[in-house]
This record gives sequence, structure tokens and C-alpha cells, in this order.
Amino acid sequence: MKQKKHAISIGRKETVLVHCNAAITRYQMDPLMTLTLVSHSHCSPALFGALAASVAQAEDALLMHLPAEFYPAQGADSVQMVAAKGALVASGLVWYERITGREILPASDIDMIIDAARQHAVVVPWHSAFQPAPLRDALLMRAHAAGLSVRHLAGRHQNGCWHLEDQDGITTAHGRWRRDEFGRWTNAASITPPRTFVETLRIALLGTEEDHRDVYPATLAALGDAAEAANIDLHVRFVAPARLDVSQLNSVDGIVLPGGSDMANVPGQIRAAQQGLASGIPTLGLCLGMQSMATALAQSVPGLEQANMAEAAPDAAIQSFLPMAGIPGLAIHRLGEQRLHFRHAALEHRLQNHPTIRCNHRFMLNPDLTQSLETAGMMITATDSSGQIVDAIDWPQHPFYQGMQGHPELSSRAGKPHPLIEDFLLAARASAKPTPGRQIAVATLHTINH
Repeated sequence: MKQKKHAISIGRKETVLVHCNAAITRYQMDPLMTLTLVSHSHCSPALFGALAASVAQAEDALLMHLPAEFYPAQGADSVQMVAAKGALVASGLVWYERITGREILPASDIDMIIDAARQHAVVVPWHSAFQPAPLRDALLMRAHAAGLSVRHLAGRHQNGCWHLEDQDGITTAHGRWRRDEFGRWTNAASITPPRTFVETLRIALLGTEEDHRDVYPATLAALGDAAEAANIDLHVRFVAPARLDVSQLNSVDGIVLPGGSDMANVPGQIRAAQQGLASGIPTLGLCLGMQSMATALAQSVPGLEQANMAEAAPDAAIQSFLPMAGIPGLAIHRLGEQRLHFRHAALEHRLQNHPTIRCNHRFMLNPDLTQSLETAGMMITATDSSGQIVDAIDWPQHPFYQGMQGHPELSSRAGKPHPLIEDFLLAARASAKPTPGRQIAVATLHTINH
């Protein structure tokens, strides 16, 4: 069934097509709609809302969510999913966008959820580990007072898969869901055709495996999307930046410097970027990762050796990235969907279907350093609308040393990888050390590019 655009509409009676586990049922729905509360028996920040997203997709419902709080021990990036409308939400809500194609909303209050549920079916994720019981009780009390039909579904984990049970403990027809090797949330019933890989690549992804699987899952998932599209057998090596030994990068074909809010990762990211520069290993930087890449470049320029990010090293003699606060025309916090303004025709053409980027940053490349960096060979390939904020950089002398100030991983989908991430893997494949089958890979890359 073709997924229709989501819209809230009011009508006396409405025929709704509901798709549940490949069975389509037609029924009549009253103007007073259903509020479905979906909870997990076990949940990490990376799965917050995942089962609720599955229900929303199956029933053409709107997913709305109440505020959630995560403990620092659960990961610094538990609430780093960037909503297009300009808000940070639980990182696991990326699955709603990935499986439904709809934009996640910022967190709602109870009144907003009740008002929406009067007009359209609404699904709300609920996790007792991250949300207080009185908030749930208040929502249910208001829903009953409004005359809404309230349904409770509970997610159960069994044999590596999740399924949903109703209030009577009966398994629903929403199917079984699991996570693949790249942490992607998928229907367990979906059949993956056998693949013959052109090449095997080893990629170092900065960050612990727990961070990328259980806290912020979007980067690992996007790498999986790109590898699948390029027919690459991708082996991801998780490298904790706080304990980085650059020798860990000697046997990899590419390096990914992800975004994140933990400034303790910055020194390790910069060392990894420097190793990528020195060794010629293709290197990709996302948000904080781009800042680390640009800082590594600055430190290689005579006279800028002491450059460092103000956010991570406030006492740095030279600030490679400084706060946007106080700069005329710029916001203190750049958050949400932003349009890219390209300075390089090749990048503009490559990203013609991705003209925007999700942003979450308060710091920008120091404009006093741009001339020195460009003289040294750095290319600014995209900026914001004002031209003041550098949104994308390239070091053309390198096989691939590119970064974006935003989060392209949030625009990636299975079957539709973000072009920047796919190009990184193609460059890693082209420049990898010769192994059996390597010539086939290079010929394939040549065909793709020409």
C-alpha cells in the first residue's frame, strides 16, 4: 500500500486503510480516534519509540511523544536526534522518520496530544525508565475524560526479536522486529536477497560500540545504507576516541568522525583526523567530526599549531571554532533543517536531492582562519545562507577528506543513502590497499563515476 502524506483532518466518518503484517483491513473510524500507548519491556535510548514507530507505520497513525529524560550514564547523546522543526528529541526517534518517511515532531505536552487524537489516530511511546509515571497517568486521565479510545500495547523481546502484545497478553498482528548488523530497525519478516559483495572494507568509526548501537544509532545505520547501496561488505571497527592509539587506524580503509556532545572525545577525534591526513586514509567528518577535521588542518598550518575548539579547549591560544553568540545575524544555537548554499558545483550536483542538512551546533569555523586555511589548500564547498558559517569542507589533495557541519546521517535511508556517506565508502574502496578482487572494485567505481 502506498504510504500517503500525513495530515490531520476532521470528518463525520472516515474510511481508513490499516496495514498490519501484510494484511489490509477496511473499517469505519469515528471522529474520536484512538490513543495507543506503546511500551518496551527493555529499552535503550537508541530504541526509544522504535516499536511505537512500527505501530504508527502499520496503522497510518501520528507518532507524538512526551518529554523523556535519560541519565548521563545512559550516554551523552541520548537526546541528539535533530527534528526538522528545530528541536532535539530522543535519538531512537530516528526510526519513525526512517520507516514512515514522516518528520518527527518536537516533544508535545498532554493538551497537544489530546487535541491531535480527537482528529487522528495517535501513537505515544512510553518507557518507565525514562519518563515519570504521574505524567502517563495524567495523559490517560485526560484521554478518558475526552472520550478517546485508549489502547495499551507492550513490546516483548524474545529470541532476538521484538513483538507487541495487547492488554490481554495476546500477540498483535504488527509482526516481529529486529536490528540488523548495522543496528537498523527492520521487520523480521522482510526477506533480504543473497548478495555477492564486490569488496570488503574495514572502517574505523570513532566512538564505542555501545554509543553507536544503544545511544545514537543514526551514524551506524547510515553506513549500513551506503554499504548496501555500493555492494560493499563493510566491517566496522569501533574506536573509543578517549583511548585512541593511532596504530588502531593503520589497518583500516576509512575513518569516520561522528558528531556528538561529549567534548572529551575531541582530542582523540583530532588525532584520528591528523592520522587520516598523514596516511591518506579516506576520512569523513560529521558535525563535531568536521570541526575536528578542520582543527587538524589548522594545526598543520605554520603559525596555527595551537589552534583548538573553544568548546573543548576554552583557553586555546587560537580558537579554530568559536561561539556564534554575539555575531550579528547569527543565532546562538543553529538547530533544525537548514538549506545549504553551495560554493562548489560538483558538490551541488551530487547533493541536488539533498539541498538541506539537519544542524545542531553553537560554534562555527573562526572566520579569521579561513584565508590561511584556503591558502593552505582547504576548500569551502558550502555555507549557510549568510555565507558566514562554513557548512562543508574538502581537502582536494587527499583521496577523501571531507566534512559537514550538520548531520547527513539523519537524511539517510535504506535504499537511499546520503550521497556524502556513499562517496566516502566509494573513495575508501578505490584507495584501499590491493587485495584479491580489488581491481574489480576499482573498475566498478570508475563505471559509477563516469
